[in-house]
Amino acid sequence: MYRNNILNILLVVTAMLFILSFVLLPIIDSSSHWYVVTSGSMEPVLKTGDVLYISKVDADKIKAGEIITFYSNDRKITITHRCIEVLHQDNKTFFRTKGDANENNDTFLVPQNALVGRVPNAKIFGHAIYAKIPRLGYLSYFIHTKIGFFLLILLPGYLLIGMETYNIFNILQEDKKDEKKSKSL
Repeated sequence: MYRNNILNILLVVTAMLFILSFVLLPIIDSSSHWYVVTSGSMEPVLKTGDVLYISKVDADKIKAGEIITFYSNDRKITITHRCIEVLHQDNKTFFRTKGDANENNDTFLVPQNALVGRVPNAKIFGHAIYAKIPRLGYLSYFIHTKIGFFLLILLPGYLLIGMETYNIFNILQEDKKDEKKSKSL
């Protein structure tokens, strides 16, 4: 009985790791709405490893003080900083940004076509609560290492296969016992 409980708990943990590894994290990694914070430029509000939800928004809806995500000049990476000023020049919108932990403003203006979206927030008791999952990004990075891939994907898969093989073997053994009993009667 105790052994079966341990096996059931192990099976549930394996299934949860499987779902997290193969379903949730790839969605976070590949979705255009979820981003992992990779630097401390927005601390203490957004910490390295946090997973952010970014909502798409028109450039004319952005206000100073909001946290926005935008493509860098070469469009290879995204940056999440606070918009400190909205500028309108030649019928185009630009954003002056700054990381909360940085002493100086960013040295470039962000054009409206580089805007990905903003980090939604809600005010609760005077404090802004942002749409983020703290530290989940570290798990995503860990899965992309060899040891992480082994521990969170291969090992649970092997355990699941092993447990099912064990269950099939037990069922076959019980069938043989039942067959011997029925022959002896």
